[in-house]
Amino acid sequence: MNPANFTYSDEYLLKLIQENNDESAFTTLYDRYFRLLFNFTFSKVNDQFVAQEIVQELFVSIWQQRHRSSVNSCRSYLFSSVKNLIISYYRKEFTRKYHYDRWEIQREDSTSLTDQQILTADLQVRYEEGLHLLPPKCKEVFILSRKGHSNREIACQLDISEKTVEQHITKALRVLKEYLKEHFAYGLLLMNLF
Repeated sequence: MNPANFTYSDEYLLKLIQENNDESAFTTLYDRYFRLLFNFTFSKVNDQFVAQEIVQELFVSIWQQRHRSSVNSCRSYLFSSVKNLIISYYRKEFTRKYHYDRWEIQREDSTSLTDQQILTADLQVRYEEGLHLLPPKCKEVFILSRKGHSNREIACQLDISEKTVEQHITKALRVLKEYLKEHFAYGLLLMNLF
């Protein structure tokens, strides 16, 4: 590090960095402003690690773009640049938090199925499979009975006796009970719903 650099103005240090790739001028500028920029950034983000990262990003950017930029007032340039980086940080954080919250909601929705809901869904599948075991007429009578039709209405609609309707319903319940025996308590509840 060149001790003479400490007496140079900020603008002259920037000129040395831009025109001569002067690393000691860059180090002097860094030492001169790092603490001020860090304190300012920390007051805005309230996180030491983030504040340090933002200030480091600013100085990396200055070095990488040293041949492309022309700065008239170094101090105002540094502070306006760090303000832009802070705004950019908050934009990224807002977007990250938004997507994280949406993911969290979706994750909660997908994992909020209780054992009861899983059992009910499984029972529904087994119930529908059990219906396919019934003879067609028996299945038709049973489904109509689950839809709330009386035995008399079913008998009239299908042109069969009420006694035959009762027999079909009894048979359907027996077959379904056997098929759903491990879920019988839930099966009765589900059959009453349908």
